[in-house]
Amino acid sequence: MYASLMADLIAVRADPETCVELAKRHGFAGIDLRLNRDDAPTHPRTVTMLKQRIDEAGLRPGYCSILPNKLSAAPEEWAQHREQLQARCEVAQALGFTRTCAVVLPFHPTKAFDAAMDEHLARLDDVLPIFAKHGIALGLEYVSPLTRRLNQPNPFVYDLAGMLDLIAKADNPSNVGLLLDCFHWHCAGEDEAAIAALPASRIVGVHINDAIADRPTDEQRVDERELPGVTGVIDLLGFMRGLQRAGYDGPVSSEPTHPRWKQTDPDDAVAQTGDAVRAAIALINGAAS
Repeated sequence: MYASLMADLIAVRADPETCVELAKRHGFAGIDLRLNRDDAPTHPRTVTMLKQRIDEAGLRPGYCSILPNKLSAAPEEWAQHREQLQARCEVAQALGFTRTCAVVLPFHPTKAFDAAMDEHLARLDDVLPIFAKHGIALGLEYVSPLTRRLNQPNPFVYDLAGMLDLIAKADNPSNVGLLLDCFHWHCAGEDEAAIAALPASRIVGVHINDAIADRPTDEQRVDERELPGVTGVIDLLGFMRGLQRAGYDGPVSSEPTHPRWKQTDPDDAVAQTGDAVRAAIALINGAAS
C-alpha cells in the first residue's frame, strides 16, 4: 500500500501540476487527480507534460475521477460527463491511471429502490466496457452514516453487503469493485473480517480518516471527519489489517473532510495529511510508506 494525495479532500484547490508538486514536496508516493473538471488536461501536449512531471516527481498514479462524483447524478449532468467519457479515459490511460471511483448515495432523489437499482446498473453497463477498453477499474463508494440517510427520499444501498449485491447484479465484470472508506465502514458497524474476506481485485481504492470524538456513531457526519488516527474512534488498525489480509496493495488516500481545512495553509494541510496516511500504513507495514 502507498500514500496517495487527493488535494481537494483537504480543501486544497489546485491545478494538477501544483498537486503533483505538493505530493512530491510532502513525501507522498502517489497522486490522485480530478480528470472530470475544467482544469484537467485535454490537449495531448499538456497531457504529455503532466505525465513527465508525475514521472520526474517519482509518483505513482493513485485513482482519478472521470465520471460525475455521484453515480445517481441528474440525467443532464450524467449526459454532459458521458459525452466526455472516451476522451477522459484516453487522458487517464496516457497518464498511467488504472483506477477511477464514484459515489453511490444511500438514497435516490426521484426513484424508489428497484428503479434506482435499474438506473445504476444501466449506467454501469454503459461505462464499464469503455473503462475496460482503457485498462481502468471503477471503484464504487457506499455512504453509511445515519445522518446522511435521515429525512431523505427513497432509501438505497448504504453498506458493504448492499454494494456487493449491486456489483453482483452487474454480472460481476472484472473492472468494477469498491472504494472502501473506513468512516463508512465504521458507521455501518462492519469489521475487519468483512474486508479480509474480499478478493483484492474487488478493492479499487481506499479512503482513511477518523470520526469525531465524543459523538455517537449515529450522529457522525460526512462533512466532519478528522485525519486518520487523530481521535482513535475508528479502529484504523483493524481496517488496515483487513486490507492487508485481503491482499490489497494499492493507493491509500485520506478524506478528513472538516471545515478547519479552509483556514489551513495548503502546505501545512498536505504535510499533516501525508504524515497521517504514512503512519496508518506503517501500522501494518512496520515502516512508513
